[in-house]
Amino acid sequence: MNHSNLRRSALACALLSVLCAPVAAQAQSAAAAPDGADAAQAEAVQAGGADAAQASAGRKPTEIDKVTVTGSRIKRAEIEGPAPVFTITAAQIEKEGFNTVYDALTTLTEAMGTVESDIAWGQHTVNASPLNLRNMGPGRSLLLINGRRVVDYPLPYQGKSNFANYNNIPTAIVERIEVLASGASAIYGSDAVAGVINVILKKEYQGDQVKVRGGTSTRGGRDALDLSWAGGRSGDNWSVTYALQYFKREALPAGEREFMDSDFDAPPLARNPQDRAVGILPSVGIRMFNAGTGQRMMPPAGACDQYSGEFFLQNRRTFNRNTGAITDTGWQCGQSAVFQHWTLRNGSEDRSGYVYGNYDFDNGMKGWASVGVWSSRGENMTFMPGWSSNGTYRDNGLNADLDLVKSFTPQEIGGAKSGYTYSDELSWDVAVGLSGKFGERFDWDFSVGRAEYRVDEKFPAILIAEGDRFFLGPNRDRLDQNRFWNPISPQDYASISTRGKNRAESWLSSANFIVSGDLFEGWAGPIGFAGQLEAAKQGYRLAPDPNTIGDDRLYDQTANLDRGSGSRNHYAAGVEFKIPLHRTLTASIAGRYDKYDAVSGDAASTYNAGLEWRPFSNLLLRGTYATSFRAPDMHFVYATPSTSVADQTDYLGCLSAGQQGNCTWDAGFKVEDADIAREGTPDLKYETGKSWTVGFVWDIADGLSVSTDYWRIELEDEIDDIGANDVLLDEAYCLTGKTPTGEPRIGAPSADRCRLQIGRVTRGPDPDGAGPLLGPVTDIRTGPINRAARNVEGLDASLKYRLNTERWGDFSFGLNYTNLLKLETRTDSSEEMQDKRTDEPRSKFRGSVNWQKDRWNATVYADRVGSVPSVRFRGCRGFADGYAPSSDDCMDTDPASPTYGQKTEKYWGRVGPAITWNVSAGYRITDNAKVNVYVSNLFDEVNEDKDPYKRDFAFIADRIFSPVGREIAVEYVLDFK
Repeated sequence: MNHSNLRRSALACALLSVLCAPVAAQAQSAAAAPDGADAAQAEAVQAGGADAAQASAGRKPTEIDKVTVTGSRIKRAEIEGPAPVFTITAAQIEKEGFNTVYDALTTLTEAMGTVESDIAWGQHTVNASPLNLRNMGPGRSLLLINGRRVVDYPLPYQGKSNFANYNNIPTAIVERIEVLASGASAIYGSDAVAGVINVILKKEYQGDQVKVRGGTSTRGGRDALDLSWAGGRSGDNWSVTYALQYFKREALPAGEREFMDSDFDAPPLARNPQDRAVGILPSVGIRMFNAGTGQRMMPPAGACDQYSGEFFLQNRRTFNRNTGAITDTGWQCGQSAVFQHWTLRNGSEDRSGYVYGNYDFDNGMKGWASVGVWSSRGENMTFMPGWSSNGTYRDNGLNADLDLVKSFTPQEIGGAKSGYTYSDELSWDVAVGLSGKFGERFDWDFSVGRAEYRVDEKFPAILIAEGDRFFLGPNRDRLDQNRFWNPISPQDYASISTRGKNRAESWLSSANFIVSGDLFEGWAGPIGFAGQLEAAKQGYRLAPDPNTIGDDRLYDQTANLDRGSGSRNHYAAGVEFKIPLHRTLTASIAGRYDKYDAVSGDAASTYNAGLEWRPFSNLLLRGTYATSFRAPDMHFVYATPSTSVADQTDYLGCLSAGQQGNCTWDAGFKVEDADIAREGTPDLKYETGKSWTVGFVWDIADGLSVSTDYWRIELEDEIDDIGANDVLLDEAYCLTGKTPTGEPRIGAPSADRCRLQIGRVTRGPDPDGAGPLLGPVTDIRTGPINRAARNVEGLDASLKYRLNTERWGDFSFGLNYTNLLKLETRTDSSEEMQDKRTDEPRSKFRGSVNWQKDRWNATVYADRVGSVPSVRFRGCRGFADGYAPSSDDCMDTDPASPTYGQKTEKYWGRVGPAITWNVSAGYRITDNAKVNVYVSNLFDEVNEDKDPYKRDFAFIADRIFSPVGREIAVEYVLDFK
């Protein structure tokens, strides 16, 4: 967090964007009013010197006394308020060595929660970058651009919920970012449960700046190019600011990191008895399995050697630990490095444009308009494409029942990138606004906007019929062994493949009216007021490739299939008051009413209250209490049914028959082949939360400021999916008041939940005539429900220090630290809260030292992310042969096992912490030209020694470690007047 008094605060300067006092005046009292200096001086102080000031020296001076700070709509002269707000400037992002806004935001100590990494298999959102504030989940923090809500990313996170994409914010247009990491729904509405991130874009810029930056990683791969042009012009009553940016960063395949590109890279402790007895079994390259003999048929001589080292001849043997027997199952072509083409970091090619203009009318009103456009092509890959017989078929040529698998290689498909999935994205945002005054006391602002986001995901696919015809002939009964065992040509691959296309769209139209000012003079000062009216309509549509759906589909998806569409309206009204109670004590109160369509219940009403006490001019004591809410995600409400079939247990039938304690399939309560449909529902309530903060800000001495804040957030009625078994358990309890085992139920379902769950089960007529509720189960509808909860609390601390010397130059130091004191969750109201703190990083630190002298500047930045549990955490250590018991006491309970009755012990190992150092240096060649050099991850930390028990890809603890390693970059900056 960024804390210091208004007079000498870099944050104050950055927020005011006006002329600040020169360095000699920075030590004046906080009580003095700002009297103007260059806006760029703010960036210089924040980021480490006058060089940043020169970089933005063209901004147009603006005379304002008060500004709006994230967390309140009331303009104020004090930067620090009742809730902590952290600010990071564009200059800071640059000097600390980050390529993108998202790269910088992930280092915020408030963003302790982990999210899906690029490495993860089965992602639904491969080209998006979510942020997880306070371990509350990606969708529970609100992203604003210039104080306006952004449109949701069209695809759902993990196939369930909506979120904002932080990957489509170009650095060229960013002025600063303000982070409020506590509940703020009473000001901003839904989603602001864990906090608000407000990205402030450049305005009233004067001159032009062109930047060219190129970089790479020292281990190879991940080349990056960044070109940007930002500028502005102004007249007596108008100004326009514009920016263009092109950014390209190559994907990083695992083949560039040999320590994690193969099955054989699993660490020794992770290897099981099978691995240790006969070796790790590699992934299949080419396999011909004879179902009649149970053997893999020997490839022709030299067949596996034709694939540029991708395959090798492998004897597949299995090991029976209990008997010690080794079984030979035949030969196949195994993959030498199955993960070598898997993208550890996705690639992207981004283009963006931005224009903002304002105009001062003669009648005192001001108008503004902004247009932003962003397009991107993301690229990623997991496994190479392949063909299979999709089970056993009868081969009349070989007179055998065969099961075939053939993985293709880059040489066959025309290069590895032919196997990539490409995400073509386009988003745009248009907004216009008008502001003015009601009399002398009140400012008003009216704005309307429209934003849209579209994603076209293009994936490689094998045409089922064409592939079968190519390899098995027109009757699908005779394998062409020449085609099967030998490499095919890219032309042949093209004849049996295509590119499928999924499309996803989202949109948001909104209108806002805000009025603010002083109501009247109170006994200790003016009573500040802000009121807001808001109306919006949002929608989304997921349209998977129709050729991948149904039994007669032409090809299969290589990714997830999400379906749904819908739209809803939203209306809100809110008020806020700032009330001086004493010359040293100020109270803040806010309330808001939000109404969403397609939600169970009427509306959400939230409020917050805060106190600021300044017993001394250099000390602020503060605290807040706030309630918050989150409207059900669009995809939770409007997801289209997707159907599967599975056997279930009829708990209601069991309890109704008086068989409590015997609700088993063998007792006759099996539901065979129940149709299960997962779908959204409008019968969801708002998620509700509350939060507290209490802390202090102390300006100890000139240039030295410290702060500490305790925070706690609680969330109830969290929405999550519920499975078919839970639906049947709830149905039984709601209608009988009993559980299948006879044990009491913790947290009985509410009447609303009972109504919802009973309605999700369809039963046929009861053959015994006992009534329709006891008929056989035919259909079960699953999906989202309000059932989970979480509590999280922690401590934030920060230190800021500036030192200006005539001989050695100017220095600035910044430290931020967050400690996660508690994290409790439950997945259902029938459970007790569970301590999950040890499952997450428990602390996070970031710090930087900036130096500026004459034409030189340098920055050293470091961050530390606390350790995470090993994949074996809470599990059992293995015996000498690698076998690990699964019982609670780590005893081997298998009578046939050679270690029967023996024990190991619990494993509590963690991996980490992850410590990263970045350095940068710059030299101003002339008044208009500068060169910067950046080194990220200076000590090349990638955690090559891995999680000792992680057997599966990607072996490293990718929640906190990056496989990229050290990156270097050079930048040339040219300024035009």
